[in-house]
Amino acid sequence: NENKKVITTDVFSYISAIKTKPFIILGGFSGTGKSQKVKELAFATCPNDGHLNINETSPGNFLLVSVKPNWHDSTDIIGFRSSIHNNYYVTDFMRFLIKAMHFPNVPFFVCLDEMNLAPVEEYFADFLSVIESREKTQNGFVVTDAIIPASVFNDNYAPDFNIFDSLGFERYNNSMTNDDVHYTLLGNFIRIDLINRLKTQGLTIPSNVIIIGTVNMDDTTNSFSRKVIDRAMTFETVVGKFGDEYFNSDVALNYVNNPLKGELFLSDEV
Repeated sequence: NENKKVITTDVFSYISAIKTKPFIILGGFSGTGKSQKVKELAFATCPNDGHLNINETSPGNFLLVSVKPNWHDSTDIIGFRSSIHNNYYVTDFMRFLIKAMHFPNVPFFVCLDEMNLAPVEEYFADFLSVIESREKTQNGFVVTDAIIPASVFNDNYAPDFNIFDSLGFERYNNSMTNDDVHYTLLGNFIRIDLINRLKTQGLTIPSNVIIIGTVNMDDTTNSFSRKVIDRAMTFETVVGKFGDEYFNSDVALNYVNNPLKGELFLSDEV
């Protein structure tokens, strides 16, 4: 069985942690395969649907966010309203959350690479607060408070800007101009149900999104506050032996015929 090859003891530990808290920290020396491990999990769970498996090197359920040392606020994660251009700066992280909403049964992995190059509690403050709000609804779904309020999706922006276009929502008619969309109903978008959810509830953290941060602890990085550690499950990546077996080992950075089922990773309890 192909799944038996994928679900090693190592992967089983990650699955257990992810189902408990969708925020993981991988610590260890540089070059021990921390970022690679996140991409392995994405490849192992990516469905062969012709939508998420079209890129040979990066599955559609994987996002690499390279943290910069100058990140001291959340604008690079959740964007900001521009008063100069009367629009909203939409980030890749926001688009990834929207994509995850389109595929609720598929695990989506965000790799925060070198996450402690900047103080985590500064640029990731909104996420750290929202993740504590996770609760299980009566219909069995795990939900959070909004990381971006509903007002952002109801604001009146410049005529040539449509926030739902910027977020990656698909139109029924792609030949329509921005002016056409501005003066017509939002029904021109295919997933009007998700748009209505954003306009009423704001952008929450979908239950199928898993944040995994990689950490190198050295003199050039920031230490973690208690606020960060309390909200995460922490692993230390250890390479026991740099022998022939290590260098010749095959890394599963490819799509599999029988992807791991989403329910293995998705939380059903809080």
